[in-house]
Amino acid sequence: MTLEAGSQLTGTIRLERPLRRGGMGEVWVAEHLGLKTRVVVKFLGRSLSGDPSAIARFQREAEAAAQVRSPHVVQMLDYGVSDAGVPFLVMELLEGSDLSELLRTRRLSLEETGLVVEGVARALTKAHKHGILHRDIKPANIFICELDVGGFFVKLLDFGIAKSIDDHNPVTTTGSIVGTPSYMSPEQLNGERDLDARSDLWSLGVVAYRALTGKAPFAGDSVGRIAVAVLSEPLDPVRQHRLDLPAELDLWFARACAKDRTNRFSSAREMAAALWDVARPHGAIPPPAPSSPSQSGRFTPVAGAVPGATERTATTRLSSVVTGPSTSARGASAL
Repeated sequence: MTLEAGSQLTGTIRLERPLRRGGMGEVWVAEHLGLKTRVVVKFLGRSLSGDPSAIARFQREAEAAAQVRSPHVVQMLDYGVSDAGVPFLVMELLEGSDLSELLRTRRLSLEETGLVVEGVARALTKAHKHGILHRDIKPANIFICELDVGGFFVKLLDFGIAKSIDDHNPVTTTGSIVGTPSYMSPEQLNGERDLDARSDLWSLGVVAYRALTGKAPFAGDSVGRIAVAVLSEPLDPVRQHRLDLPAELDLWFARACAKDRTNRFSSAREMAAALWDVARPHGAIPPPAPSSPSQSGRFTPVAGAVPGATERTATTRLSSVVTGPSTSARGASAL
């Protein structure tokens, strides 16, 4: 099967136009003829369609997202293999922008950051309950969905490198790591096998720091230098970058990004609740517990910060493995 506009992928899915193309695969907007709606189809790259490990990661993404079943996780609609033998995923089409795009234009307020942490924490609560570690929590994998009624709703994307909490088998070859180094926990960078939910919580803490300050707390121009920073350098106080933030936030970050995981929050729910305990006295109001995206937090983007009705989805990115100290620190790459 040739991927082109008008091609019939299945009896009910017809391709409309490409969204992204890259070495890891292709992403298309498609029409679901049975449901009379538009969806997104993500194809594994043809060069990888014969690679058992790439196929396994691709299938794991579908399985993990389907198992979590949270309104805060992108909805997985189907998984299959095309007539040409290329694996594909079918997902809901989202409107809005990923958090990394928004952070290119401005920093978030304390309340906005609380809403992002809350949304991701709800997704992680479901994932961790099912024994699934995401392992790549970062702004590019956090989608800010715009709503017709105003406000926004958070969706967690890309479970391509997720793994079972109980799986202690090595997942990479010697000298390689999986994930995005700037957001990886110390134990993840160390290649420890017994990762648990607290590794994802570290990454979410780093996302919160980046959202509030505009800076990654642990940076470097190589994977090796980032690893040294994560493993040995202290976290700068947030007020060093923003004097308008409460000093109590430093205590929250001290737990969220504790290098010893036994000193971190014990769960995503506890982590989000503790952030609201800091933010509430400063005027931030936590959202109600939503059952669907129809209930959202309050979010007022600066003009141009979040492109209106931009068609983007979890499928705009395919995960890749970062190998060796000379590799770019981006980790999971954009198509």
